[in-house]
Amino acid sequence: MQRRHMPLRHTILLLGGTGFIGSNLARELTNAGHDVLVGARTGDAAGNVHALPIEDSDAILAFVRKRGVEVVVHLVSRMKPGSPMADYVIERRQVITPTIHLAEGLAEVGVKLVFISSGGTIYGVTTGAPVAEDDRCAPISLYGQSKLEIETWLEFLGRTAGLDYLILRPSNPYGRNQPLRGGQGLISVAMGKLLNDQALEVWGDGSSIRDYIYIDDLVLTIRQLIEAGVSGMALNIGSGEGHSLLEIVNTIREVTGRTLGLVFRSARPVDVPKLVLDVRRVRGTGLHHARPLEDGIATYADEVLNG
Repeated sequence: MQRRHMPLRHTILLLGGTGFIGSNLARELTNAGHDVLVGARTGDAAGNVHALPIEDSDAILAFVRKRGVEVVVHLVSRMKPGSPMADYVIERRQVITPTIHLAEGLAEVGVKLVFISSGGTIYGVTTGAPVAEDDRCAPISLYGQSKLEIETWLEFLGRTAGLDYLILRPSNPYGRNQPLRGGQGLISVAMGKLLNDQALEVWGDGSSIRDYIYIDDLVLTIRQLIEAGVSGMALNIGSGEGHSLLEIVNTIREVTGRTLGLVFRSARPVDVPKLVLDVRRVRGTGLHHARPLEDGIATYADEVLNG
């Protein structure tokens, strides 16, 4: 496993840093003493968020040089797992191609790029056994395909241009700052329905199995991987355990003592029946964190319902 020596304190730029994972990662890195810069499509008046749209790779590279950025974390995506071809075409133009140009520039100036991919969609349909990083990636959603294309380019630039990169494939994170009324994130959507006394829509029969990780565990793992200088590879970050949708619903009911109604809909073609990550590689770093599902849901439920 490749590790490169890194100073104790880093200057880190989070592109797409105002979203769910980004905002939690910014908090984690800041609390650990790092100099965290947040970039987004638009900035704010206070100067806490810098206007650095991913389309303008030249502006990002100029910012990197000016501020002495050592690590860029890429969290930008404008798609969801169910996004149609029209969204993918826009993603190719506005995210994928600019990311390639950005990665080329970062290779030239010797700045590390950490790419947050998608362990939940990049593998596609599996045999049911936990999937490892070296298993075949065959996404069945355009969202997963977009992530795979960026991964492939980063690996190519690592081989040919000396890009210092790390690809991270989170499973299904949940917790603080995830929208309760969004279109993705089962546990958060379920919490939002519970809070508003509404029924949860279930696509299929509820038997689909996924790997879930509490957001605090995810961002702690990411921070420590950056600090350890792990690079030149892809890493799954999940719990390594699978839970069905109905199991999630029952766990929420048990920890909250509340009833959550269900409305069943036809299964969607972009949803795989079972996806659990093999996390032995990240465990091998000694930097893996994943609390039991019941503990994570209990903590999150208390924050949502009583906070």
